[in-house]
Amino acid sequence: MKTLTIGERIKKALYEKRMTGFDLASRAEISEGGLSQIINGKIKNLKIDTALRIAKALEVAPMWLITGDDSGMPVSALGQNGSSSDEYIQVPRFEVKFDPETDESPKYTEFKYDRIFTFHKSYFDKYSVKSPKYCKSFKVAGDGMEPLIRRGDYVIVDCSPDISIADGEIYAFCDVQGLHIKRLISPLRGGLIIRSDNLTYKDEFLSKEELSKISIIGHVIDRAGSLMGA
Repeated sequence: MKTLTIGERIKKALYEKRMTGFDLASRAEISEGGLSQIINGKIKNLKIDTALRIAKALEVAPMWLITGDDSGMPVSALGQNGSSSDEYIQVPRFEVKFDPETDESPKYTEFKYDRIFTFHKSYFDKYSVKSPKYCKSFKVAGDGMEPLIRRGDYVIVDCSPDISIADGEIYAFCDVQGLHIKRLISPLRGGLIIRSDNLTYKDEFLSKEELSKISIIGHVIDRAGSLMGA
């Protein structure tokens, strides 16, 4: 018997659930175009977080969707590699704004129909994240951290309220111009040095008084490339 592709399994489940592609895309929080590419086999390596969202929306076992293995277990009971689904934590994408003249703290807007990254709990242990619930993802607009982090990449940021600055580490901060991803250094004389990996950008220095113009959002712990598929 011919083994169905992921796209064919999705179409089979759509037919059995009497769902439309629009319904599935909305419930799985992906674009209709991205779903169409998956179904038509144009995306060969489907990301685990996307597969988990599709499986949950279709109410099918993730392992069946990914591999065709019909374990008979519902999506609520099965996660990637047979792990319980409650061992996975989603990190949604946000945009952030901060105007020091009017805002006491950053204002976040969640993008419900953009990528939602899903990680096993061990992922957060790897990066010593104490409270994964504080993690957020952001899409990078500038090229200041190239080649390490490119324009269009997504970064995972630990936005815990007790984050402290470790010299040379990468942080997300916001000012009136929007989000910035940079290395931060605290010089002995006070203030803050803002450093880019892209050598075309010079170091910036903020005095103690100028620090009120920015809000440090959190520590960047990981990145996801912009060419990863749906």
